[in-house]
Amino acid sequence: MVGIQYQYKMQLQSFAQAKSLDLPLYSSKREGKPHALQFQATVTIDGHSFESPGYFRTLKEAEHAAAKVALMSLSLDGFQEASL
Repeated sequence: MVGIQYQYKMQLQSFAQAKSLDLPLYSSKREGKPHALQFQATVTIDGHSFESPGYFRTLKEAEHAAAKVALMSLSLDGFQEASL
């Protein structure tokens, strides 16, 4: 199941390319002490921003969570094709 989790960024990038959109742009914020940092990520695609739900132990996990939120939202909006 972990491997599936890490495909969201790739799927979002493929979606953007298929729709001739600018590639997703990721930003992040971190919180906590240097030995226990946590990350929250935001991805912007086609002028819409999507935030990861909460904080994660790694930036990579936070970015994938934000990409998942974006894909789910775009799918619900009917913007995404069934091929993804």
